[in-house]
Amino acid sequence: MTNVRSILISAFVFGCGGAFVLAQSNANTEWRIPGYSSYVELSSGTVICGERYDGYHESRTGDICAGGRYDSYHESRTGEIACGGQYDGYQESRTGDICAGGQYDSYHESRTGEVACGGRYDSYHESRTGKVCAGGQYDSYHESRTGEAACGGQYDSYHESRTGKVCAGGQYDSYHESRTGEVACGGQYDGSHRGRTGEVCFCGLCRPTVN
Repeated sequence: MTNVRSILISAFVFGCGGAFVLAQSNANTEWRIPGYSSYVELSSGTVICGERYDGYHESRTGDICAGGRYDSYHESRTGEIACGGQYDGYQESRTGDICAGGQYDSYHESRTGEVACGGRYDSYHESRTGKVCAGGQYDSYHESRTGEAACGGQYDSYHESRTGKVCAGGQYDSYHESRTGEVACGGQYDGSHRGRTGEVCFCGLCRPTVN
């Protein structure tokens, strides 16, 4: 049975009707609905999986998510990819999209310069194109030469880059909205925030590991 927190979050997502942009506060990671054991597909085709979900879901538009208890990956018909919270590797799709599992202890850089860091990785990686990711065991942030930002799963604050990009650490208990309207919510934040541009972040956004 889902808990009250899960129901409230799911109700908020459904209430948005897909009319929002889900913020990403770390590269190639996905937000999962805390305590939820299934998935939600919005009218826009966007999908969100629960942290207790042991599978994946691909929407009619090719958007994809993987649950926190899923131990593999899935590549959609459009080349998007998602790795489960219990997956101990990475996967690169035919289009160069990339993901890293919650149990993976390193990073991978794709042929197109995308990067993904695993939930058990304790550092960051910046690609040749300036993309950046931070591992679930990393306790700081990194800003790339192009102004991208990534915060680690053990970081207890936020970082706003010189270009207005923003990230929030897995141990941060609040949110931050940048001067450009981007938003990021910390892994310990118990709420949601909609920025002035319509971008939304939720509690526990992009927590790389799920126990």
